Amino acid sequence: MVSRVGLVAIVLGLCGMVAANAVARQPPAGTAMYVVRHDPRLCPSPLCGGYWVAIANGARTRCVDDLRHPRCYVARTVHASGGPVGSIAEEALVRGAMDVGRDDLGELVVYGVYEPVGQAAPSGGYYRVRDTGIRCVRAPCFSYRLTQVNGVTGTMVSSLDLEAAQATPKEVARAQAALGTKNGLYARGRFAPTPDGGRLFRALRLYLRAMPPRA
Repeated sequence: MVSRVGLVAIVLGLCGMVAANAVARQPPAGTAMYVVRHDPRLCPSPLCGGYWVAIANGARTRCVDDLRHPRCYVARTVHASGGPVGSIAEEALVRGAMDVGRDDLGELVVYGVYEPVGQAAPSGGYYRVRDTGIRCVRAPCFSYRLTQVNGVTGTMVSSLDLEAAQATPKEVARAQAALGTKNGLYARGRFAPTPDGGRLFRALRLYLRAMPPRA
């Protein structure tokens, strides 16, 4: 006979598999979360030297040509408020929307930038992590909600390992503080069972909100 704790672990494990395998959504209008990388090509700007963007947790991204590609080239970034964006860190998470610029090249309208921190090798899916405030008398206590970035699938875990990202103590403290905010903490990582029947999310990369550049 399967114990109650064992049954809960099985159900949560299946929920985690669904969360990991769900397809990322890229709305036809509005914003989505993108992974942004610098374009290393050396041909003349603006045809080169911009950014490559890909939908987080997705295999293909709908570009400004309305076709889906593994990644999309954008010649420039513009802030949604009209102000400057500044340089975006390599592999940052950016909330934005792609649009066609004045030269018919793609541009990324930026609403928020989350810079990656940590020295560990990143792997796993991208999630938004929030502390629900639930506190239990005994363990395991499933008090952290994880929602897949660009998705609606969520799962609960009983513990987090933020130190696994190998970030600095100050960066980990900022990540801890973000857990209780409305937007939560963005992180990339993997799940693992715990000896007490709970579930751990091991964050291998943390994403902290970047300060907007001064005009």
